[in-house]
Amino acid sequence: MTLAHALVVRHVDNPLASSVLVATDGADSSRLSAAAAEFPGVTVLGRDRADGLRAEIQRANAEVNYLAMGLVIAFTAIAVVNTLAMSVSDRSRELALLRLVGATRRQLRAMLRTEALIVLLTAAVLGTAIAYAVLAAFGAGMTGTAAPAVNSWWYAGVLALAAALTLPATLVPGRVALRGRAGEGVGARE
Repeated sequence: MTLAHALVVRHVDNPLASSVLVATDGADSSRLSAAAAEFPGVTVLGRDRADGLRAEIQRANAEVNYLAMGLVIAFTAIAVVNTLAMSVSDRSRELALLRLVGATRRQLRAMLRTEALIVLLTAAVLGTAIAYAVLAAFGAGMTGTAAPAVNSWWYAGVLALAAALTLPATLVPGRVALRGRAGEGVGARE
């Protein structure tokens, strides 16, 4: 689809044209090249070369976007793991007290596992609802339909990654907090 320049400039941040498409019967690329020679940085490309260059630029932009998204996901994962580990570590006195009143290590590990699954389920439901609302609004504005296309394998992968982060980040510090004697844990300072 080709749009008029006057229409496009009202909807972009940078109104300068980066390319000009010339479609006319009997266009002579050598005459166009000669006319463009007096303007530095201007080149004349055939349709195939222009399409190849555009695809190359899109591929490079996609790689940069994937890298940035990967960094955001990595930092988010670190923050989530750190937050969960610290929240369990802060409860070491509480866990020691529960052991003193009769709870076994196995029961406390089951309790931590259940809490981690509740956190995981809550995060999955809220995250899905928020993402769906944003995607539905975006889809309605862009395509006229509010039903976002979601790849079920990607969704399952995201949930599996969340579980792979949540469970160890809760259970490993819990196991460390349950080591040793319960009486020592209650008297420990935070």
